[in-house]
Amino acid sequence: MSENLPRRGFLLGALGVVGSVFAASAGAAPVPLPPPPVPIPPIPPPPITPLNYHSPPLRPFVDPLPMIETRPAAGELAVRSGTHQYHRDLPPTRSWGYDREVLGPNLEAWSYQPGRVSFRNELGTHVLPTHVDLTMHGVTELDKTDPRMTVHLHGGANAPDADGHPLIAWRNGGRATYSYSNRQEAATLWYHDHAMGITRLNIQAGLAGMYYVRDEFDTGRPDNPLGLPAGEFEIPLIVQDRTFNPDGSIQPMVALYIPEGYNQSGQLGDVACVNGKVWPFLEVRRTLYRFRLLNGSNSRPYIFELSNGMPFHAIGTELGLLDAPVGTASIRVSPGERVDLLIDFSGLRDGDSVELINTAFNDLGNTVFMVPELRPIMRFTVAGDGPPAAIPPRLRGGPGLPAPLPPLDAPETVRTMTLLGLNDDARVEAVFPTMMALNNLGFLSEDVDIARAGTVEQWDFVNTTPFDHPIHIHLARMRVIARQPILTFPYFFANYPPAFGIRWQPSADGYALGPQQLPPPWELGWKDTVECPTDTITRVLVYWPSIEELGFDTDVALRVPPGAEAIAPSGPHGGHHDASAEIRGYVWHCHNLDHADHDMMQQIRITP
Repeated sequence: MSENLPRRGFLLGALGVVGSVFAASAGAAPVPLPPPPVPIPPIPPPPITPLNYHSPPLRPFVDPLPMIETRPAAGELAVRSGTHQYHRDLPPTRSWGYDREVLGPNLEAWSYQPGRVSFRNELGTHVLPTHVDLTMHGVTELDKTDPRMTVHLHGGANAPDADGHPLIAWRNGGRATYSYSNRQEAATLWYHDHAMGITRLNIQAGLAGMYYVRDEFDTGRPDNPLGLPAGEFEIPLIVQDRTFNPDGSIQPMVALYIPEGYNQSGQLGDVACVNGKVWPFLEVRRTLYRFRLLNGSNSRPYIFELSNGMPFHAIGTELGLLDAPVGTASIRVSPGERVDLLIDFSGLRDGDSVELINTAFNDLGNTVFMVPELRPIMRFTVAGDGPPAAIPPRLRGGPGLPAPLPPLDAPETVRTMTLLGLNDDARVEAVFPTMMALNNLGFLSEDVDIARAGTVEQWDFVNTTPFDHPIHIHLARMRVIARQPILTFPYFFANYPPAFGIRWQPSADGYALGPQQLPPPWELGWKDTVECPTDTITRVLVYWPSIEELGFDTDVALRVPPGAEAIAPSGPHGGHHDASAEIRGYVWHCHNLDHADHDMMQQIRITP
């Protein structure tokens, strides 16, 4: 055992393995996994992890950042297999993309101008066939040779049949067509695969892309009323951690002791890819840049900073602009979240370099996995002057600007939503036979939440697990109220969960460990994904758009289009292919994609 492996990390990893094997060998129904007796603060990641997979040595900052093209959100994209070289010292490997060898173009739409986009499945066999987990919902051997795909426009307020429901998908030769309403203000959305049970693998293979909504204020043109950088000075950054095999292929497994072919409850790589390249560099000029940054990783959160300590400015969250730019030296971004950043390089000299770095520590769950440090992300190198530019003083609430963010509304309903970890006896071969659940329910539970369009609710997410969870709610907009640490251990045992499949939503207000903590200023805007830390109540307002705002009925049964297939929404595990199954509504889930595949996803109906 390497002397560089922290003893605490090794012991926790060993205890996790032993505990999981014991739980699985008991052969009982899924059993809740209790939290540790005391809250565990974030833990520094280890530099060496001898029980984990590792990429071959790769020199950082030798490949230029790929500049992804922007095209209108219209027409048809081939969802196809290609060959991609992730780093100059790695051999080319098979990958997937939307009309590209990996990832997809930046699709550009205009606010309140509907668009129609088709996606044609030309994937061939799966890029990661040996990692398809046959114990997941609706997954079969066919997904290895003829994989399903669907497309979710993440953050889009779209009708149920245009939302990319995970239970409806297309195989090779199939064509998914979606009508996007674009009835929302300017925002940074993204589109990605959402096929149930294999989402984590399909996105690792490359199925993700950015989607910009423009409006009369944020036009994307040099003369935009907000004075924001445009053209070559507005750049998307899709950040994804990956581990690679020596042959250049993706290695989706984290630990050597977990058998291949099982959802391992997290995928955390040891190198950073940006726009599909490992640790790239970007030549910048001495001027102001706008970076649309997406955490497209499966499981890893980041705290982004610049290596020289230089501050930058956040100007927007997932679903729109802030009232004014917020200066900060660091910003936390969890999987599925986006941040809109301004970085001013005008004070640097030719040849100066500054790196985008990650300073996030591990939560307890990732410490059990001995997740390694991933500090460098990419490098900016200054070369020449750029046009003069200034950070705008305001983005909302002034002449010629959009309306300011409204004050937080009083909710009509308050719901406690619990985040729970369990062992899963159905996966006895796995070393970590764990699953994650919402409200102690399986994804295909018949106990489905119902909300009403045009209302405002408060959701109090109570995280009893050792993992931080980014929660994404389809269709809804959110505003963060506050976070409050709790004593999870006494809360858990005073309200011990019933048998799996029985709803469990006790309030945790009586177990507060301290006062409520307001969100940081850069998190005050409209959001569709919210980070829920371990041992914490995360309180958010959930805004359900009205039928009048949306222009469609939110509660119609989804039609299974010709050429598609559906997984019947019944049963705690599995499910079967049934084109006649009735599916209604939307889903909400953890955006740790391994968690969402099993079983941290719930259906929700939005009634008029």
